[in-house]
Amino acid sequence: MRVLWVSLSNEAEVVMSHKRCTQCSGEVTADSDFCPHCGTLFVRGEPAVCDTHSESEAEGVCIICRKVICGACGKQKDRRWFCTKHRGVKVEQDWVLIFESPEINESELVKSVLESVGLHVVVRNFNANTVVWEGGGDSMVSRQTLNRPAKVFVPIPEYEDALKAFEEWESASEDRS
Repeated sequence: MRVLWVSLSNEAEVVMSHKRCTQCSGEVTADSDFCPHCGTLFVRGEPAVCDTHSESEAEGVCIICRKVICGACGKQKDRRWFCTKHRGVKVEQDWVLIFESPEINESELVKSVLESVGLHVVVRNFNANTVVWEGGGDSMVSRQTLNRPAKVFVPIPEYEDALKAFEEWESASEDRS
């Protein structure tokens, strides 16, 4: 366990204790009921119950929507808990994929839309484009030809807001067409 001293002003100091999750080794506050990185529940006293099935004991917390889930309404994927609704969401480290395209300009446009509503956004490509060919290199044309999309990610806690903002923008774009 690690203790951090955070100075809020010259007059006050606050102590925050942290611990490591036993499942994923992610750092969580000592008073956390679950790990935000993997969804593992930290049971204290009585077992937690599922948000949907109150008669069922909870097995984890969806890392996307924070819903407490049992085995019937959620599953672990890559050692992380997801509810049925979010089972198909792609996660890399603590970031969620919101959009991907071989056209970097489209990805940058989506990034701008999401940043305009105050979200934290990263555009990445986890599959490096290492092939250089006649007129190629790392360009929009080579990404399309080699199928290496630019990917737009947001932090896990911002996924729901990002999805809503993206869908609203996409709908407005279709209305203008």
